Amino acid sequence: MGTPFHFELVTPERVLFSGDADAVSLRTVEGEITFLARHEDYVGVADETVVRISALGDEAVGGAERERTELRAAVHSGLVHVDREGVVILAGVAELGSEIDVDRARAALVAAEARLAEAAPAPEPGAPDGGEGPGSTARADPPGISPEDAVRREKVRLEAAGSTAQT
Repeated sequence: MGTPFHFELVTPERVLFSGDADAVSLRTVEGEITFLARHEDYVGVADETVVRISALGDEAVGGAERERTELRAAVHSGLVHVDREGVVILAGVAELGSEIDVDRARAALVAAEARLAEAAPAPEPGAPDGGEGPGSTARADPPGISPEDAVRREKVRLEAAGSTAQT
């Protein structure tokens, strides 16, 4: 077991996790990263990602090892801050994998994939790049999220819930 450090996953609505961990892994806009105890100071931007937390239970009695639990959370972007005190992820939107309704996430993925298929531009006859032209069937998505982002979000939610993203 690695050396424990303090980890928090916080949204504007609530603290999803606050406790000891011995590893936290996620994808940032710079790439995959895992934080262990005594990691150098770091500030970064979390991508749409599954955060994997190797959480440690209460202090063990009699020299036994603390119980380790693997937790997952879907984080839909946020900031990651690491210093000598520990690791904090401040996310605008996040949810613990255990709280995700898999059936709703699957239905949302199917709907997002349908929107993505509708948004794909129809290639114009003779257009070498298949660019959008007068015959295009692309439509605007609701403000705030593109079809590609909606698909990615639902896949992350399903992965955090321990389910496959197969539709």
